[in-house]
Amino acid sequence: MLVVISLISLLIALPGFINKAGYSLWKGFIPFYNIYLFFQIIEFPVILLLLMGLGLIFLPDRMYVMTLLIILLPFMTSDAFSKGKVFGLITLFLPCIMYPYLGYLCGVYHYDDENRIHKSYVSRHKLFSVILIIFSVYMYTNYTLLVDNNSLVDKSEYHYVNELYMSDGRVYNNYLNENEMKMYELLFEKTKNYDKRFEIDLDEYGCNNYKDCGNLVSVSHYALMADHPELINYAGYSWKYYEGDFTISLDFSVSNPVTAYIGETRIKRIINTIKEDTSDMSDLEKVKYVYEWIGENNTYDQLFTYASKNQSIYNVFMKKNAVCAGFAKASQVIFQNIGINSMTVTGMSSGLHMWNIVEIDGKWYYYDSTIATGRKKESSSYYDGLRQEYMNSYTMYYSDWYPVVETSNGLLVE
Repeated sequence: MLVVISLISLLIALPGFINKAGYSLWKGFIPFYNIYLFFQIIEFPVILLLLMGLGLIFLPDRMYVMTLLIILLPFMTSDAFSKGKVFGLITLFLPCIMYPYLGYLCGVYHYDDENRIHKSYVSRHKLFSVILIIFSVYMYTNYTLLVDNNSLVDKSEYHYVNELYMSDGRVYNNYLNENEMKMYELLFEKTKNYDKRFEIDLDEYGCNNYKDCGNLVSVSHYALMADHPELINYAGYSWKYYEGDFTISLDFSVSNPVTAYIGETRIKRIINTIKEDTSDMSDLEKVKYVYEWIGENNTYDQLFTYASKNQSIYNVFMKKNAVCAGFAKASQVIFQNIGINSMTVTGMSSGLHMWNIVEIDGKWYYYDSTIATGRKKESSSYYDGLRQEYMNSYTMYYSDWYPVVETSNGLLVE
């Protein structure tokens, strides 16, 4: 009976909620669609909705799983309307939430077994209850807590990939010829579709021979890397020419869309914490903060420096172990979210390397967060700021893609 009351209460409450959120009132009266829409509005990850559904089907005490997870809803709703935790606590007393909550704590559902002992679920399953509570708090904090979106994100744009970062397609729009743009588009499309291997027609891309085509792929690859640090699945490529067939193979740091989605969700919340921490800082202080955040939260991958996974921001945020490409891309994504103008750069510095350039007061400076992962914070040389005399030996690839960088003594925050 409590289950029926809860569902009816939810269906009654949803039309008003949906209307307040800017959707047509009539959508709230569609029994199945409105529940899906409700979870979409509060950004409840589809993967968790799926797990809840499977739990309701297969777990022996399935209604209790739904009950505990639904406790998250008032606080998520509170976040959606920029209210505090007190508002969420008050919302908890809505019938659609409080009834199943009381049933979980005090009452007995006859959902699975009419002959169940009339004893509260908590009393009968103390350990499992604690596990569910810990799990719910963890999922709420890391995956369902609503955060401010990147204001630059435009989902209608060609270069939109996810909500972590919004590329303006700077290199694509300004520095590539027609064939390079076509190859860039191909790599971009294949990456988003997780296509690991494909053949190309040399004539279609204006290649006179396989070496020219190899150079074309190289330029397009570096352009894609510069424009899209938020592509957490893309790590690199290789190509093979055999008996007239030119085959490109892509390396993926994240092998499937579900893993990528979960990673993006978690990364978005980490970046939101960084945004809060840096909200009152100057630009120079923000640059130093990002440098220190990379160094304190990551180690340099000494064992697998050419492995695909360590080239991605996924490893930086989720695995805390990467190489220069991962650190530079992660810095780039963070910088955009905290209001620092920057670009990723590939070139040479004692070997193939990736770093950033950042703009401070209209001037551009080299910034290399990889250094932070190789020095101890207590060392006097841990942070060199933006003092260029330490980085003038760096050599850019495709320097015409970038503004002029300062070569004289730069800036430092102690």
